Amino acid sequence: MKSRSRHPYPFVKRWCRLWLIVVWGVVLTPLMAFGQTPAEGRSFVLPAPAESGAEASLPPSTQTIVRGPCDPDYWIISTRCAEAEVEAGVGYNYKVYRFEGPNPGRYSSMDELLASLQPGVPVCFMAHGSFVTWDSMLNDSAQTYRWLRGAAPCQPVHMIFYTWASDDVECFIPGLRVNVLGRRASLNGFYLADLITKVSHQHPVCVIGHSHGTRMVSAALHSMGGGAVEGRFFAGGPQPPRRIRVILAAAAIDHDWLNPNERFGLALNQCEAVINLRNHTDFPLTIYPLRRPISGKALAISSFTRRDRELIGPANQKIVDYDVTNLVGLGHIWVHYYSQPQIAQAIRHFVYFDE
Repeated sequence: MKSRSRHPYPFVKRWCRLWLIVVWGVVLTPLMAFGQTPAEGRSFVLPAPAESGAEASLPPSTQTIVRGPCDPDYWIISTRCAEAEVEAGVGYNYKVYRFEGPNPGRYSSMDELLASLQPGVPVCFMAHGSFVTWDSMLNDSAQTYRWLRGAAPCQPVHMIFYTWASDDVECFIPGLRVNVLGRRASLNGFYLADLITKVSHQHPVCVIGHSHGTRMVSAALHSMGGGAVEGRFFAGGPQPPRRIRVILAAAAIDHDWLNPNERFGLALNQCEAVINLRNHTDFPLTIYPLRRPISGKALAISSFTRRDRELIGPANQKIVDYDVTNLVGLGHIWVHYYSQPQIAQAIRHFVYFDE
């Protein structure tokens, strides 16, 4: 039998692989724009958090948000000035903003936020993905609030939008930039975990993650279960179980990362239910495996495979896959989701705990 000959020019294969990675980065970065939306139609104009910590006065909003009598106000918590602390794995430097009724947004505090929570009312956290600017985050937060309130206008819920430094990485190769932001999203999971633990156990908690935000959510829950994230452990230590439901949209994590003994293998232990919004035609995520050698498909593309579910075992009863392919199509950014009332109806029980 004739043996298979080795490739006569192995360096050609290596160069082709490198070229694929470069092309992937150049094409993918503008497409992914993880959650960024156009500036037109902004509901608020707030100054970006100052690096020095100085807080300028807030100008009035450009539009008035119309809320019904049952609508609570919502909050934005920012760590956009704390990326150095994230890398060191220490410190929590939150900037808190409150949006209430027809009033423009204003600076607030964590104490005011916690004091405003009504007993027993669900608390919903939203974590955006990468390449999201301050301005687009403000617009997305306002639109997401309206979208979710439209699904259950008279059901109470406290909405908290978490924003992080997702658009300030400079890198010659865009593909590497995506990887850097993915790691930063994981580290921001410590902040998200800290925020969740600040909420009393009398409040059920829903956590929504979009794109790299799903990586943050997974890291937060994994760290709350006592797991290591990027070689670090949550300062608060392992947390006792509580009512947490999770919504993963355009999940930019490997399909097997929630399996036992994988990167975020303790995350499922910390929640009672997970809904994965599957879109097998999400174009940026179809080339997600090219970001590193031997990478699995994105969870949003493949969902949990049969092998994944075998390894997850009894925790499968917590997981629901909801296919949004016909609604979102090739889209990836967050506006493609919050422009669909049907998706809000599909996740309403996870947000409002109103079964």
